[in-house]
Order: sequence, then structure tokens, then C-alpha cells
Amino acid sequence: MKKLLCMLLILSMGALHATPVYDVKDLTLREQVGQTIMPRVLIGQQKAFKEAVIKGEVTGFFIKAKEGLLKHPKITAKNQEKFIKKQRKKFLKTIADLNKWASQSRHQIPLLLALDYEGGTVTSPMYMGLEQMPSNMLLAAAGDEKLVAEVYAAQAREIKLVGANVALGPVADVNSNPQNPIIQTRSFGDRALEVGKWAAVSVQALQEQGVPAFIKHFPGHGDTASDSHYSQPVTNMPSEQLWQNHFSAFEPSIPYTDGVLSAHVVYPTVDPNNSASFSSTILKGILRDKMQFRGVIATDGLDMGAVSESPVEELVLRSYKAGNNMLLLSGDAANVKEARTYPRRAADYVEKSTAAVLQGASAEENVTLEEIRFSAQKILDLKKKMGLFEASIDQGKDSGLKTASQRAAEEGVTLVRDEQALIPLQENIQKVCTVFFADGIFSLQLKSFNEYLLSKGKEVSTVFAQRTPTDKNEQEIHACMAGAEAVVLGTSRTSAMDKQQFELVTSLLEKADKKGQKVLLISLLNPYEIPLYPAAKTVLALYGATQPAMETAARIFLGEAQAKGQLPVRLTNSEIVFTEKPKDGLLRQP
Repeated sequence: MKKLLCMLLILSMGALHATPVYDVKDLTLREQVGQTIMPRVLIGQQKAFKEAVIKGEVTGFFIKAKEGLLKHPKITAKNQEKFIKKQRKKFLKTIADLNKWASQSRHQIPLLLALDYEGGTVTSPMYMGLEQMPSNMLLAAAGDEKLVAEVYAAQAREIKLVGANVALGPVADVNSNPQNPIIQTRSFGDRALEVGKWAAVSVQALQEQGVPAFIKHFPGHGDTASDSHYSQPVTNMPSEQLWQNHFSAFEPSIPYTDGVLSAHVVYPTVDPNNSASFSSTILKGILRDKMQFRGVIATDGLDMGAVSESPVEELVLRSYKAGNNMLLLSGDAANVKEARTYPRRAADYVEKSTAAVLQGASAEENVTLEEIRFSAQKILDLKKKMGLFEASIDQGKDSGLKTASQRAAEEGVTLVRDEQALIPLQENIQKVCTVFFADGIFSLQLKSFNEYLLSKGKEVSTVFAQRTPTDKNEQEIHACMAGAEAVVLGTSRTSAMDKQQFELVTSLLEKADKKGQKVLLISLLNPYEIPLYPAAKTVLALYGATQPAMETAARIFLGEAQAKGQLPVRLTNSEIVFTEKPKDGLLRQP
């Protein structure tokens, strides 16, 4: 009899644990805090967070790869496909493990699994084996709402295909500062009206596919001259101008989006004391009250240089007090041992803080139960809306992103100028030298340009140079150009303007001009580099080195296709600022 009672008790507990929890009242305070904490996990390092998941101390994760962030493996056209396949396998295993551990937690609450997925200079999805995304700036250059919706719907399907479920995007930042070191092609352009329109289309496409969008970086990171991954950006624009040129770009998306991600940027004319991430004036006063946003507000990564000097406890307090509901709370990516303690430290602090308030301590200087419950309930409501509590979600088989990317390239690649009438390339020109300055993760994409020319009978010699060219690269380039009738130079300005690349390209343009060689300059990533090369008489802008964009550029070069894109930003001659190369890849995969 006693054995039978024990068995029934165990079964009843199992049934209780399997019951979905939609109400914060069914959670302990520690579990409530957990619903608001989202750390970063690097694929392959998920075991560090096993205990936190099983204990219900996290709501989910934003997912990155060590490769491209902490280390830079040598990737070539020969090994890229194998590398991508291996990374995707590791990515899928990471997600499978995280979900398995969530199913072992007391309430089996599903996880939010979020990705940065923006294309252009943001390469983190590629390092995880995901299909490459066209950049927002390419989509804006194409100027087609149906195309933008098609690409973002495909992005949502690609996210679900690997078992993730949240998009940390799109970007609604207006890239009004050409020297901005971090937004660039992540933006749809430099005009708030246009950016707001495209962002709203993107958000609706994601949401209609069941993937919540977290539009960012509210209320705008596009006017900054520094990068919040490394320092504290400040935008000193008058408040009325801020609203007109930046804040307003977020308004069209607010009725549709489930999430907004705040910026580590200080706007002194709005709140001189706090970055937006910690400003109740901005998050509660503007976003909640003025814009009437009712979804989840998330911080940007709390490991970023703009804020990371503060201890975990201070970050937690300031985030909640400002009005954030979800904290992207991570330690140094290189120190997993320390980073895994952050959810526990956050919960420890909140338990002490809320207890202090109950005993009469200041509610302004501590976290209150009401603040935690409000935020936790918002996130539970989002998970319920997403259908995460359902038995299974159809992940599909093909996202359709390749097809959408092809159309984006055909509509968006832009001919900036052709002062020498190089396009279409004369049929009698056979010997072409192609030189591409780029990271190895783009190897196969770049190779497709050459392959297309070869398929049309051209003789192609090529140099795949590093983004910071070596002496050996320079020797190879001069040898390549020596016997060429036409030259193609593919330049890569990422978040940093590389001085060595700039000086070498400038000298190569001068040398070609003296020899009477015609040169096609292809701006592979960031079109803001184009005014820095006035000697380049024929220029194509790709806004991101995708395979379809490279093939489209080759077809345009040979006169088999027209360049249909229109520049979505104004390119002006500005002072050349050489940014120091980052110690890691954060600038390239923010």
C-alpha cells in the first residue's frame, strides 16, 4: 500500500510538472527572476548553463559562435562548406541540449532562443551554419516592400528551421552619421521616414511567421561616432531633432512588434544621466507612455563596454528600474566560468532586494516584487502567444531564404558610377584580374564572381587577400594586375576602416590609371567607403558579399543584367577616420 501511494505521488508530481505555467503566481521568486534573464551562450559551450536551465534561472539565451567572436579560423573556398556544416551541427546540438534541460525543469517552461540575423557586416549567423542574410541596406536599395517582406518571412522560417524562435532585430536605427562604426549596412538608410517604413514591413513579416521581433536599438544608435561594444556613445542632438530624425523611425513598428531592444547610448537633451538602457524617461516616458508600447522591453547586451564596468547587481537594479523586462545579462564571452554565475547572482540580489523593501527599505533603491512579477508575466505571455507550450512546432524543411536573397541581389545591387563606360565589359577583353579584400567567411561567395566570368569564357586570375593585406598579398596583386586587360577590386570596409587596405587600393587605382587599365571597384560591404576612392571611375555597391550579390555583380559587369538598386544613403566626402582594429570580432558580429 505504501509503495502504491509513493508511486501515485511520483506520478502526480510528474503530471504537475508537465502542467504549463502561464501565471507568475505559480513560480517562486527565483523562477520569476529567471523568466527575465537571458544570457549569451556560445554554441558548443551549453553545458555551462545546464544547472541554470534546470533550475529555471533563465528565460532563454541569445546564441553566438566562438568562431568569429573569440577566434578566427582560417576559412577558404575549399573548406568553407565543410566548416559551415560542422558549425550547424554544433548549433543544432546546442539547441537540442538546452531544450532537453528545459523539459527537466520544475515547470518545463520553454526557452526563448534568440539570434542576431542582419547580414552585411554581421557574420555571426554564418559562423553558426545559418543561411547568409542580405543586409537591410541592400533591401532598401531594392526599394520593394514585397521583397523586404519576403526576405524577412524567409528569415523567420530559417530561424525556426534550426529550432530557434526569436529575432533580435530588425534594426530601425537611422544611419545618419557616415562615421558610425557599428550600424552601417545593418540600417535601412539615413532617412527616418524610409527606415521606419522598411522596419515595419520587416517586423510584420517576422511576426506573421510566429517569430517575435525585437526591434532595435531604441531610440536610435545611428548618429553615434563610437561603438557601445567598447565605449559609451553619446548623441548630443537637440530633443526635437532626435525625435524627427531617429526616434520616429521606431513608431511605425510599435503596433506590430512583440519586443523592443534598448540602446546603450546617452542622449543628454532627453536624459543627461543615463543611457537609454537605464533611462526610465526614455523607456517608460517615451516608449511606454508616448508610443504606447505594450510588449517586452529588453536591454542590449549587458556585457558590452558601455556598461560592463558595473557589477551584476547594479546592472540588474538599473535595468529593472528603467523599465526593462528582459535582461541580456552576460559576462565576458571568453570567461564562461564566470559568465555562468550571472543568472544566480541576479536571483540572489533580487531576493535580498525585494526582502529589504518588504522590511521598509526604499523601493526606489531596490527591486520590488511588483517589478519582477510584471516583467516575468510579460515574458510568459509572450511564450504563450508564440505557442511554445504546444507539444511541437513545425520547423519546416526549406526557409526559402536562398530564393529571396537572389531576388534581393537582382533588385538591390547598385551602380554608383561608371565614368569610363566600363560596363558592359567589351567582348574583346579576355584577361581579367580580380582582387578581393575580405574575411575568409566570404570565400565561397567571392569565388562565385570568378566562376561566372570563367563560365563565359573569360581568363581570370585572382587574389583573395586578407582584409588587412600582407606583403605576400601585395606581391600577388601586382603580379595579377601586370598581365590583365581589366581589373576588379573588391574592397571591405567593415566596422573598421583598414588603413593598409585603403592605402594599397589607392595606390593600385593610381597605378592602373597610369597604365591605362580599366578598374571596376566593388564595395563589398560598406558603401560609406566609396567617396574615399575618388580615382575609382566605375563602382558597384553590394552592401554585403552574398553569393547572389557576387553573381549579380558579375552579370552586370558583363552586361547581362542591369544594376537596378538605388543608394539608400547619401555618400559625402568626409574626413578619413581609421578605426583601430578590434582585439576580437565583436565589431563584425555585434
